Order: sequence, then structure tokens, then C-alpha cells
Amino acid sequence: MYPHRFCLLIISWLSLLSASAQPAPPLERVVSVDVRGERLGNALNAISREGRFNFSYSPTVVNENSTVSLRVSNATVREALNQLFRGTVTYKSRGNHIILLHADLPDETDTPKHFYLDGYIIDSETGQKLNQASIYEKTTLASAISNPYGYYRIKLPTAIPTLRLEVRKQNYFGETVTISSRQSQTLTIRLTPTPVGSGLQPLPIRKSVDTSRMQAAISVQPVQPVLVASADSSKPLARKSWEQQKQEFKEWILTTKQEIHDANLAGDTLYRDVQVSLLPFIGTNGKLSARVINRFSFNILAGYSLGVTGLELGGILNGVRGNVDGVQVSGFGNVVGDEVTGIQLAGAANVVLGGMKGIQLAGNTNFVRANMDGVQAAGLANITLGGMDRSLQAAGLMNMTLGDMTGLQAAGYLNIAGRAFNGVQVAGAGNVVAGSARGLQISGALNVAARELEGWQISGFINSARRISRGHQIGLFNFAGYSEKMPIGLFSWVQQNGYRRLEFTTDEVNLANITFKTGHRAFYNIFTTGSTFTRIDRPSWSVGYGLGSAVNLRRGWMMNFDAIGNYILPDNWNYFDEGSMLLRVNMGIEKKLTPQLALAIGPSVNWFMSGNEARMPATRANIPLFSYRYNTDGFASTAWVGFHAGIRFCNR
Repeated sequence: MYPHRFCLLIISWLSLLSASAQPAPPLERVVSVDVRGERLGNALNAISREGRFNFSYSPTVVNENSTVSLRVSNATVREALNQLFRGTVTYKSRGNHIILLHADLPDETDTPKHFYLDGYIIDSETGQKLNQASIYEKTTLASAISNPYGYYRIKLPTAIPTLRLEVRKQNYFGETVTISSRQSQTLTIRLTPTPVGSGLQPLPIRKSVDTSRMQAAISVQPVQPVLVASADSSKPLARKSWEQQKQEFKEWILTTKQEIHDANLAGDTLYRDVQVSLLPFIGTNGKLSARVINRFSFNILAGYSLGVTGLELGGILNGVRGNVDGVQVSGFGNVVGDEVTGIQLAGAANVVLGGMKGIQLAGNTNFVRANMDGVQAAGLANITLGGMDRSLQAAGLMNMTLGDMTGLQAAGYLNIAGRAFNGVQVAGAGNVVAGSARGLQISGALNVAARELEGWQISGFINSARRISRGHQIGLFNFAGYSEKMPIGLFSWVQQNGYRRLEFTTDEVNLANITFKTGHRAFYNIFTTGSTFTRIDRPSWSVGYGLGSAVNLRRGWMMNFDAIGNYILPDNWNYFDEGSMLLRVNMGIEKKLTPQLALAIGPSVNWFMSGNEARMPATRANIPLFSYRYNTDGFASTAWVGFHAGIRFCNR
């Protein structure tokens, strides 16, 4: 081990030992005192000696000469002082001192607005004081958490007719205590641990009544666990991963105290009609906001709650851990941890970690993790990881749905559907469907259907589909694995039932031609080049492009109709624009010798155009249709009937 790492390890170990060796605060130190008929001063001295601390007080607060009796065994100093002073004195811990002060007793003529309950939460079986227990009141949402020594203190209103204190802790049965007195008092509550394996038993919460005044120990019978069932090990790994992500999101939002409340109150749901907050947990829902469902929620800057059933307005951010059934409006973003039914409006982003039915409108991005039924409109992107049914996605840049979609996608750049798509996709750049597509794809550059296409693909550049059962492809380049209908474009390729021919032919103009035909039998593209070979040093060449259609006559016979435009290159290639045009319409008869080899022959009609009378090609045989003509501008033309014959290599 490196020396510096060893030193760090020693320092960390010593720090841990030092922290563990620190004594408990004076009020939480355990003492055993037995004084009977003694001066109060002597009783305080006995407590301070036992607890190894000092008292600090004024003679006007504590009458040292008064006679008291006190008998406690293994009790905290706080408990001993509670018995000694009976609520007439309050105490604070400062360093190794306890300061005794006058208790603010209410005027008997006035009704106080609040009172305090304090005490300890104790394990009823072991007597151990329980830290991180949640204590709250449902009406006002006043709450507290027991400290590391099991002590709690909660402020409660006196005006509530029925006051019930709820006590919850993980792995313990819940307790509901009815508070009959409206005076400050000490109340010790005992909780019973749940039996192992009882986390899913639907048993009722015990309700107890506080009948004491100064100090009462309330016993709880094992009736109701307030627990969340642990994750089922049979869940798929992906589901567990998503649960972990939701847990991370919750931890990012919640403070430590709110996380404690959230864990302890996993079986409790609280309801309030209206809440107002400045920031998460700074508002009328208090620290229990993560367990409260509101009908109306108003967040000046940002807020966080368990759910909303009506309207939520937020200056910057609305955060909801559970469901929203209503309308959310935020200056920046809305984040919902589960389902949404209604409308989300945000200046920047809407995020739903469950499913949604309704409308999402955002200046930047909309995101739904599960299924979406409704409308998504965003300035930048819409993303749905589930499916969309009878829905609309409209975005300035991109729409993406990873599940099945029925509806309309319109994007300035790209639309993506992860599975089956039924509807219309319109994009400035491209549409991509990873599954089957039914309907219409229109884009400026690219359309893709990874599986079957029942509909139309129209693009300015490329269309691609694995199988086209109905509909057509219209674009510069079309590719299909199988197509029942003809594609229309500059170049088309159909793999399984397509039409492909590689021809070597001769005609009355060129001694030799090489021609490639590709596409569908009903409509195919033709690429050709040929030469007269009249000059050995520089033969006259032609290149051409055309369209054609073929009719299957069966028994190895086929008829073709081709229209080809040929550009005859000039002898001097430095003057490319001085070439001539030759338009040919061919009719051909094909006879297969083998499945991949055929002979072809047929007549042609030719129309030659040139800017120079002397450039008319020297045909070896032709039947003139009209004589050679030229006008005063030097433009010449002629037409004739010719022929073509050759051999073809077929794809099937």
C-alpha cells in the first residue's frame, strides 16, 4: 500500500473512533437517581454528578430549598427533569451544560393557539429508543422526526376539534394517538416491531387515546405494519433498473428529513384541497409534501407533491411524484413521476415518467416514458418511449416514439417510430419506422420502413422498405426487399420480385451497347452506353437513360416497351455541349433460353436532333420517317425506324 494512502486510512480510522467516543448530549445521558424528601438543589447535584455535566440556572427560576423526591433508573436526564419539574421549567443543552429556564405557561384568561408535545419513541419489546420515526398530524401537516436518541418535539394547534397524532416508522406497526388535552405535555410512545415476513399483511392501524397529562407510556398491540413491500425478485431486470432510476429521481428532490418521512409514510396518503409553496417543502404542505395529494397547487418558484387532481401553477418548476389528473402550467418545466391525465404546458420541458392521456405543449421538449394518447407539440423534440394511440406529435426538430403509433408525426427534421406505425409521417429530412408502416411517409430526403409497408413513401432522395404489399415509392432512389407495386424514381431496386436485366446489344447506330435495367416489371429504369467504333483512335460514344415496362407473355416469352434518351458525345470531348440527342422508343421480344439467359430483338423508332447538319449518325440500315431537316438557326432533326438485337442476363 502507498504511504499516503496508509496515512489517510489511519486518519479516517482515528476520526471514526473519536466520533464514536464522544458522549451523548447532557439531556440524553442515562442516569439512575434515588432521592426522597431532599432539597431540590441536592437532587440536581445528584443528577449532574451521575450525568457528568453542570446545571446553569437562576435562583428566581429554581428554588433550591424546596423539597422533592425523585426515583429513576436508567432514564435519560430529560426524563428525570420531566418528573422533577412537571412542565414548570424548560431546559436547553449548551455544550456540557443544561440551562434551566422558566416555562412560558399560558395565561388562564387566554386560550393559547398552540401547544407542544414531546417525548420519546420506544421499542416496546427492547425498550430501545427509536430514531428517525415520523410523527405528524393530518389536518395541519405538522410533523417531526425523532432524533438519534429517540426524542421528538412537535408543535400542534389547539383549535382543531379532534386531534390525532400519527406515528410511523419502517418495520414497525403504525400508531394513531388521539390527543384529548390541549396543553403542552410529555408523551412517550411505544411501537411494536413487525414480525419478519409480515410486510404485506393488510391489518388495521391501532388507534389509542391519550388519557394522561404530563407523561404517559402508550402501549401498542401488533396490528398494522406501515410498510412498502420490497421489490419482487421476479421482476425483469429492466423494470428493476427503472425503479432504481425513479429512486434516484426521488433522492435528488428530497432532503434527508423528507426521505425519512417518505420511507416511514409509504403506506399513508394525505389530501389537501389547496397548497401554496415557495420552494419544495417550503409551503403549506410542509415536510410531508411528498405524501400529499392536492386539488389546487400554486408554486411561486417550485413545488413538489405526491399528486394533483385539479390545477397546478408554477413559476419555474412543478414536481409531482405520483399522478396528475388535471392541468399543469409552468414557466420552465413540469416533472411527473407516474401517470398524467390532462394538460401540461411548460416554457421549456414536460417530463412524465409514466404514461399520459392528454396534451403536452412545451417550448423545448416533451418526454413520456410509457404510453401516450393525445397531442405532443414542442419547439425542439417530442420523445415517447412507449406507444401512441390516435395521437399527434409535432416538433421543430424531432419526434420519436419507440412503441406502436397510430396518428400523425410532423417534424422539421426527423420522425422515428420504434415499432409499428399507422398514420402519416411528414419531415423535412427523414422518417424512420423500425417496424411495419401503414399510411404515408413524406420527407425531403429519407423514408425508411424496416419491415412491411402498406402505403406510400414520397421523398426527395431515398425510400427504403423491406416489403411493400400496397402502395408505391416515389423518390430519386427506391429500395425494397419485395414490392407488389412499382416504385417510381431515377433508380429503383427490388430484391426478390424485381426486374433486372444486363444486356449486350447492337443496333443501326451503335455497333455495341451495354444496358442495365432495374426496378419492377411494370416500371423500371434503364442505364445504357454504346459506341460506333468508327474511329479506332477516338470512337463515337453515347450514354443514355430511360424508362420501360415489360409484359409477361408466359412460357419464357416477354415483351418490352422502352423509351431512352441518348446523348451522342462529340468527337472532340473538349466541346461537350456540341453533342447531339437521339431519342429511341424500343419494342422488344424476349425469349428465355435458361432462367438467367435470354435473346431479345425488336424494332425501334428514332428521333435525332443536332445543332449541326453534318453530325447525323451513319446508320447501317433504317427506314426514314421524314427527311433530314434543319432551320436557319442550324438546328437539324430527322427520324427513322431502326432495330436492336442482343443477349440478356436475367435475375430470374
